[in-house]
Amino acid sequence: MGKQILCIVLLWFVSTTNAQKTSLEIKEIDSITYALFLKEDWKPILKIGKQANAEGIDFYYLKVRMGIAYFKENKMFSAIQFLEEAYNLDTSNVVVQDYLYWAYRYSGLIMESRLFYRKMATSLQEITRLKEPLISSINFNVLATNNLDYDDMLVSDADSETIDVRFIRKSQQMFSIGMSHSLFKRINFYHQFTFIPTNSVQQVNVSGVLENETYKGTESRYYADVTIALGNKWYFDAYANVISGKYDNLNPIDETSASEIKYNNLVFGGSITKASYFMRNSINVSVSDLNGLDQFQVGYSMSLYPLGSTMLVPFGSIQYKSQDDDSNMIYTAGVAVTIDKLLLTGFGSVGNMNNYTANNGLIIYNQPATGLNEFGGTIKYFSKNSILKVGYSFMNMEDNYYDEYLEVTSKKFEFNQQNIIAGITWIF
Repeated sequence: MGKQILCIVLLWFVSTTNAQKTSLEIKEIDSITYALFLKEDWKPILKIGKQANAEGIDFYYLKVRMGIAYFKENKMFSAIQFLEEAYNLDTSNVVVQDYLYWAYRYSGLIMESRLFYRKMATSLQEITRLKEPLISSINFNVLATNNLDYDDMLVSDADSETIDVRFIRKSQQMFSIGMSHSLFKRINFYHQFTFIPTNSVQQVNVSGVLENETYKGTESRYYADVTIALGNKWYFDAYANVISGKYDNLNPIDETSASEIKYNNLVFGGSITKASYFMRNSINVSVSDLNGLDQFQVGYSMSLYPLGSTMLVPFGSIQYKSQDDDSNMIYTAGVAVTIDKLLLTGFGSVGNMNNYTANNGLIIYNQPATGLNEFGGTIKYFSKNSILKVGYSFMNMEDNYYDEYLEVTSKKFEFNQQNIIAGITWIF
């Protein structure tokens, strides 16, 4: 019995000593970080805060100071983590509210900032004065696509045999104008109209002589996407892309045949996205009927924020696409780097990109040839009220020959294609 009492006394003494030690450590850390906070010395605050957290020491004002320090160091996702923890402990602190609101905005979580704005103190709302214009942004984009092997393909084809036919796309341009609208506090609506003129050649091998006949086409697209903020950084998108086009008919069956061949296609689908402090995950599903075939596509996309900010963002996606009886995978990977007001992005995609969609149905690969891979990059410059963009990508393409009855054959040819991109976005 005496031994048991002795053990209890020893345990009480040790726990009391540890509690007093922890209390002293908290007071010391609180005093040091407060002094550093007043001097706006952010990096030492983060260093001491990380050491304290590693030793199991954490308290309200340490969360606040670390959150603000991360904000000042432009590590917005890390700032959000600590500021959210502080806000959950005390929802009335307007300093925390202010920094958390702007951390959401600067990290790109615009809809999350709009939701949080309603929770802010009235006095802070009057200072911040969130503006929600009917049109929040307008963008104009141009894309020029050119066949790099076009001139050589017109005059020679070592694989061609008599009566072989192939359709060669020389060039196409895409002119797009889009608008974004903030509807209510949880809904954003984006829509875009695109016009695409094309120039192509029908090439026929007649007894070893290549005969080339040019033809033109146009395509129009109307894209619409509704994004709904579900709360806690969950987002749902529903989208559709309506396509209509026409091209010259070089092979009429008889005198009653139309001079142009017209077509209409539709892409529609949805995605669910979850953003967290160091990762963004998205699952997408879509169906389409591009080029008279039925497609089903499902995929997973991920972006990582290893530095707790958008300074360095590796990203990637895996997409499964089935088309009638065929199916394949498309893999994409890249990295985005932010340097001051510049955003540099490099990417690569590998897989059969025939009748393939990307970026929630906004990007459509529906030209006759199949993209086997694509590698490229973009540069964006952010000013106060606008974003300038230029980009370039290189694609290895593949297409089939046709027979004299214009039935597709198993024989294929390859060529290389480049895409040059430019655009501007005005933010209101």
